[in-house]
Amino acid sequence: MSKAGLRRLTEDQLISFITNGFLIVEDVLSTDEVKVLSERCDMIAAGEADHIPENSLQLEQVFREGEKPVENQVLATRKLFDIAVYDPVMWEHVVHPKIIAIIIDLLNTQDIKLYGDQLFMKPAKVGAEVPWHQDSASWRDIFPMEMVSAWTAIDEATEENGCLTYIPGTHRWGMMHKSKVNWFSSDFGSDQWPIISAPLNPGSISFHHSLTLHRTSANLSGKRRRGYSVHYMRATSRKDESVTDAPKMPPFKQVYGRSFENCV
Repeated sequence: MSKAGLRRLTEDQLISFITNGFLIVEDVLSTDEVKVLSERCDMIAAGEADHIPENSLQLEQVFREGEKPVENQVLATRKLFDIAVYDPVMWEHVVHPKIIAIIIDLLNTQDIKLYGDQLFMKPAKVGAEVPWHQDSASWRDIFPMEMVSAWTAIDEATEENGCLTYIPGTHRWGMMHKSKVNWFSSDFGSDQWPIISAPLNPGSISFHHSLTLHRTSANLSGKRRRGYSVHYMRATSRKDESVTDAPKMPPFKQVYGRSFENCV
């Protein structure tokens, strides 16, 4: 793609994403926009949004298994998922013009649909780690396997409270079963496969390819780390109905541009 064809990114930024499989863009959202997102996600996590299905909320494991009592549901929540299709405030974030302009550049199309969304709450002290994985290893019924996730920091994300970390270039490995990732994990952090942390200030966004290996560490700090991840795909993507062990998603909503017959 030529520089003239880009809407929001520079040519260097696009090349960085193509090379590494992720890209950090600072200060995409204003302070006021982050505040709206913050208040809405806490309201939903508190169970105060009757329009959000109960099964869209998952508590941290220590609360699910009864190791700790739930004294504050917001601070016990691990994640909320598939909420934007039900909630107008979260949907406004999904279709935010600044975010969509970047997604158009990264996917090289103006025809975009929402695959899904996940609001990771990562509460202080008990927020569990998420091991190395590729998103498309779970979303393996969608082709081509090159969706883009836009992970927006609601709180400051640091190495101490569990910011995203990536292995650059691993989106070119193809989809790997989770068990196969362990073959290479001992090499992660080497000169060949360095580990890159992605600390973010509130309102900044990390974009990553759905095959890029990434993880987050446990949050052992005293500060929670909320991040809202929206997963975008081309409207020309196809869904393989023969794959039965992929997540069961709500109907895919149009984000921008055109829809196509026999596609997602």
